[in-house]
Amino acid sequence: MITTNNELLEVLQGRWSVFARKVRTVLSVRNKVFLYSIHAFWAIPVLITIRVIKPFLFIRVGVFHYQRIGHFAADVGQRKAESLIYKSIKRFDFWFLPDDYLCSNAYWSKIARRWFKVHPLVRYLWFWNRIVPFGGIHSINSSGTHHSRDVNGFLDKAKLSFPCTPDEEKTARTWMNKFGWTEGNPFVCLLVRDSKYLSNQFPEHKWNYHSYRDSDIQTYVKAIEYLTAQGIFVFRMGRDMASRVNYSHHKFIDYAFCEDRSDFLDVWLFSNCSLCITTGSGPDMISDVFRRPILALNFLPLHGLWSWSNALHYPKILRWNGSGSLLSLNEHLTSSYRKTFEYEDAGIVIIDLTEDQILDSVKESWERLTGSWTLTIEEKEADEKFRDILMSHPYFRNFHGFVHSDSRLATTFLSFAGHSFLT
Repeated sequence: MITTNNELLEVLQGRWSVFARKVRTVLSVRNKVFLYSIHAFWAIPVLITIRVIKPFLFIRVGVFHYQRIGHFAADVGQRKAESLIYKSIKRFDFWFLPDDYLCSNAYWSKIARRWFKVHPLVRYLWFWNRIVPFGGIHSINSSGTHHSRDVNGFLDKAKLSFPCTPDEEKTARTWMNKFGWTEGNPFVCLLVRDSKYLSNQFPEHKWNYHSYRDSDIQTYVKAIEYLTAQGIFVFRMGRDMASRVNYSHHKFIDYAFCEDRSDFLDVWLFSNCSLCITTGSGPDMISDVFRRPILALNFLPLHGLWSWSNALHYPKILRWNGSGSLLSLNEHLTSSYRKTFEYEDAGIVIIDLTEDQILDSVKESWERLTGSWTLTIEEKEADEKFRDILMSHPYFRNFHGFVHSDSRLATTFLSFAGHSFLT
């Protein structure tokens, strides 16, 4: 029920946004049919030529889908890493980016253009390449075969450098300096997912089907207090978030609500942080591309864990509705549900982490990074058992491949879950 003028205005704005998007889609389809037909006159002969000269000059075409920053960041990073690893292979790749109004991060689009040969005319080659016979070998799947997951370990092998210009680097450091940060000071990016961004950006969709991925930012305050007490700057990341953090400290910056937040600063912060604490929301893939350590909290489904990265995982707690017992690791991996109601239908209760569980995992993650965390023999055995179970699970090949030596479940989580979790 609408009770205020502001609520009425929000409803009307949402409906207008949906209507405008539909009109834009219809016009876009009509324009595309015309444009692709016209450009066929040169694109098809070029593609035939590409096939003929393949023994002498191997050319491929592809598209980077950039509506969602998680896939966009991962795809660009992994394809760049792959090109460095296989630079001895003589081939030429050409890319295009879709319509600008769909771009999730304009600065990451700049990075894609710095790293790759990107031109709008490639879209017509890419389109007709899928129609003209024998085009498969000349087409690049930007997301690989595992939906942007680095199953080949390209990122770990290549170790990319952040490609900003000296002027951009100066801009970022000047911005950081105003908070009292100086070079060498550690800082953490904290990204806690809620539903507001997607609801506002794509109001025609109903996003409550994966509400199981959302978390309450206020339950992270104890962890933020711990980090700032260690002299660590904490930047709460995100765009269009539901609420501010109820915490004040000169080393805590609720960056999601900063008026001068920008696409460039988003990328710079994620790519330079000492640690990225995330619930798994997309922008964190920028940290992954540049090999920043990851702490994945309230993370589901567990089968999607960051196996190719230096990543510590503490998933949401899953219990069987009937018995109240915790799911085992095998049951966690098998219950690879993507929708909230699927957990309910399977008789699984999802429980968010408490403030203390989040605090304990953050302490563990930071102590591991600083070298003050020591593993017992039992904990080392648990690490090995985790990898054995993961790699022997029937779903392993669907989601994993290269397994990083520092990808693991948090010891604090295993202590909570008990011995039976790994049986």
